[in-house]
Amino acid sequence: MENEFKVLGRRVKTLRINKGITQTKMAELLGLSQTNLSNMESGRTAITTQNLFKMQGILNCKMADFFVDFDNEIVQTTQDEEEIASKQAIELEEAVQILKLLKAVEIKGL
Repeated sequence: MENEFKVLGRRVKTLRINKGITQTKMAELLGLSQTNLSNMESGRTAITTQNLFKMQGILNCKMADFFVDFDNEIVQTTQDEEEIASKQAIELEEAVQILKLLKAVEIKGL
C-alpha cells in the first residue's frame, strides 16, 4: 500500500507543478498545512477521498489524471526500490569484507 501512496502523491505533485501552483498555495486552498500536503505528496500520509476531490477541483483535471498507468508505475517503483535495496546489500557486504581485511592486517601487525 505504501507504493500506492507514493505514486498517487507523486501524481498530485506533478499535476500541481504543471499548473504552476506552489505547495504552500495548494495547501492553503485545501485547508491543510504545507507539511501535511508535503507528507501526502511524498507518500508518507494517505490522501483522503475528500482531499483528492478537492485537489481535482483546484487542479482542474479529471480524476483519471491521478490514476493513468497507475499500476505500471507501482510495479516500476517496486522494482526501483528492490534494485536500490540490492545495491545497498552489496555495498554492505563489501564494507564487511573491507573490515575483515583491516582486522586481519591489524592482527598481523602490518
